Amino acid sequence: MNISSILLIVKQEDQEEFLKNLKKIKGCSIELIEKEKIIAVIESDTLENELSIYKSIEALPKLISINMVFSYQDLDEDIQKVTNSNAIEVIEKNERAEDIEYHGTIFNKFS
Repeated sequence: MNISSILLIVKQEDQEEFLKNLKKIKGCSIELIEKEKIIAVIESDTLENELSIYKSIEALPKLISINMVFSYQDLDEDIQKVTNSNAIEVIEKNERAEDIEYHGTIFNKFS
């Protein structure tokens, strides 16, 4: 389970419309509203879904800014998969830097 808190800035006069749209996004809950600041929480099963929810919020009209304040990822299952695979052996073998193939970044995958 991934849980992230986000700080959203929306003008007070635009909040009613913004909140109506925000409430339609599955996996996002509104926790606090104080003047132009809104604290919301994103809950998802995967990083891909979390980023998708974040991008959906980021695209909402009337949003001035969005900032992720906290993020928690339950990595126990992923750690177990790595432990059971031969990934550590592959990582630990000596290779020349020139021979290592680079596959990109998370930003290229989800942008």
